[in-house]
Amino acid sequence: MNDKINPSKQTHFKSFTLQTKTITPEQKAFSPKVEDLVDIVPQQRLSARSSFKQLAQSNKEQFPDKTYDNDDYLADLLKVLKVKSLVVGVGGAGNNIVSRLTELGFNSAETLNINTDAHDLYYSNSNNKFLLGKERCNGLGSGNNPYIGASAAEDDVDNLRKMLQADIVFILTGMGGGTGTGAAPIIAREAKKNNAMVVTLCSIPFKSEGNMRRQRAKMGLKNMAKFSDTLIPLPNDNLVQFLPKAPMLTCFKIMDEVLVKTISESVNLINNCGIVNIDFADIKKVFEKNGEYPSGLIGITESMGTDNDLINKSKLALHNPLLKPNTKKVDHCLVSVTGDHKLSLSKVDRIISTITKDIPDDAELKFGTSMDPNLAKKVKIMVLGRGPISPYVRTAVDSEVPDIPPIPI
Repeated sequence: MNDKINPSKQTHFKSFTLQTKTITPEQKAFSPKVEDLVDIVPQQRLSARSSFKQLAQSNKEQFPDKTYDNDDYLADLLKVLKVKSLVVGVGGAGNNIVSRLTELGFNSAETLNINTDAHDLYYSNSNNKFLLGKERCNGLGSGNNPYIGASAAEDDVDNLRKMLQADIVFILTGMGGGTGTGAAPIIAREAKKNNAMVVTLCSIPFKSEGNMRRQRAKMGLKNMAKFSDTLIPLPNDNLVQFLPKAPMLTCFKIMDEVLVKTISESVNLINNCGIVNIDFADIKKVFEKNGEYPSGLIGITESMGTDNDLINKSKLALHNPLLKPNTKKVDHCLVSVTGDHKLSLSKVDRIISTITKDIPDDAELKFGTSMDPNLAKKVKIMVLGRGPISPYVRTAVDSEVPDIPPIPI
């Protein structure tokens, strides 16, 4: 990639040196209460359910004696019920993942990249972009300071709320720096104010990156847990254990690819109807917040279709080595199986029975299947699970690290 900015698109900023501000004890002690979002925020967008009820009631009033529903009416209802998904990359790490999604031709949902760094944002790829804190950061980034990242987001909170109009918002970010750690929780908060379901996937720094960065990551996770329905941290250290001899760039690329596939398949699952269908109501059961530790499991694998490989890849999807979930805590599980038109019932049964054996007997499981002729002999397996709590989320929520209040201008 050419690092020289196209002069026709170059943005000029006033001379500015970003200083890392010292955080006072008063700021560290400041811990704002989580707002009751339902009570204080007016409805800016009718939910699909509310719109559906209004349309159904209007039809009932207009045709009180009607017994059956015709296709035109059902088509109107389907338009209302269409789920809008939004994928948001926050900070450098999140922007990279969304850019990769875009490069792969992802068009199942709108994408948005948000950053305080104008250079990174300029070279990222997404449907829409937004530079946070123009007056505060002057496009130079947050200087690894989450307090500045949070402040930049608060400066633009009204614009953020207008952008985050969706039924389900996927937030992709990295914890431990400035923009992702500080701004992502505020972005999640504003999405919740729009009644969106918020699913956050974030990377956790290596232990070798130092205690300060990991403490910042813990602060970010604690704040994200307040406003995320599902929060799935992906620790970089698990890559070291999984691929100890791989080059660092390869490890980062693998992590990005995992996130790309996870988001792509999750959105496709929401949007597409298969032969045996999983609908949005099923997905909501898995993703909706359940308790104070909003986490779960996601795993995606591809099998060559042989009996042994189907079993091994089914277990790999459930026991995602990048998450290391406790599958004995799963209380609700969705399994999506995708193959070509020759996908046999026996292969689907082998996948489902393998996963069923590794989750509790009383766990609720639903599976769906769909066709993709491009897979040829391959079989794609995706598992979503509710119940397992990430130790990173539990530690962060239970910790006494401070919240991240914005710094006054």
